Amino acid sequence: MTDTQTAPSAFVIATRNRSDDLLDTVASLMGQTVLPRELCIVDSSDEAGTRPEIEKLCAEAGVALDYHHPAPRGLTIQRNIGISRTTGDPVFLIDDDVALAKDCHERILATYERWETSWNGKGKPLGGVRATPVRPARPNRLTILYRKLFGIGGWWPESSGKVRAGFYAEGISDSAGIRKVEYFNGWFMSYKREVFDHELFDEKLAGYGYKEDIDFSYRVSRHYTLLQDPAARCDHLKAPAARLNSHNLQRMNIANQFYLHRKLMPQDLRHRMALWWALTGLFILNIGKAAQTRDPGLVTGMIAGALEQARGRGLIDPATST
Repeated sequence: MTDTQTAPSAFVIATRNRSDDLLDTVASLMGQTVLPRELCIVDSSDEAGTRPEIEKLCAEAGVALDYHHPAPRGLTIQRNIGISRTTGDPVFLIDDDVALAKDCHERILATYERWETSWNGKGKPLGGVRATPVRPARPNRLTILYRKLFGIGGWWPESSGKVRAGFYAEGISDSAGIRKVEYFNGWFMSYKREVFDHELFDEKLAGYGYKEDIDFSYRVSRHYTLLQDPAARCDHLKAPAARLNSHNLQRMNIANQFYLHRKLMPQDLRHRMALWWALTGLFILNIGKAAQTRDPGLVTGMIAGALEQARGRGLIDPATST
């Protein structure tokens, strides 16, 4: 049992078939300067290969562990399960392939405390806080201008942090101070428990749930303030995942994009044109990527997906995509 300070927070990790990465992530969490009260792992893996080691780590740290295996497959489903199986506040949702700076949890909690202490009841209450990448993206000016021109979002320092009319988000890869944002990325999010009384993850988004994080956090941002703290750092290691081939992946991405645009954006001419304009910019980029990687699926998938959505196809289940 450690004498490290413990906070009344909960961490939720949804995972599938990445047991070694999961173990490393839990080890990172157990090394925090302030520990959470509880950790819930929702595991849809074929086998929970490193469960004994994880149970030992949590026991030694004095963190209550709820290891739910086997769990139903699907990122949005698994996250909702984890939320329902925990009681801590705030709730942290992290990927199974991240490495937290040792004081990441502590700094996020401090931001909650400072903001709530200073809040005077004007404006939206604080709903969530996220960390900033350890290795922030710093694209060149031409890349940023291109992405702004087509409204396709991306990551760069001191960006707007807003969701554009085509439902593409401009992420803040780094900033000089705490920033208000309109969305979070799913590899590190935290929310006050009360948020989940009003919003949950959309379980219609199957598989690994492309943009499920932006969907959820954008809905939350309509009623709560969301913050990104540059003092809290987390490294997303981006472990390889078993995903669809490039053709079907592009089809599914476009299906999700149209679904979320219809769900969350006004369906007026400006917003619809913004979506198709953004897809044009992405299509040009994918032509270049396809030529560079010799992977035509990056282009054929976009064409097929756009035609399907223009005909009203709707969401595509990646497990049965044809």
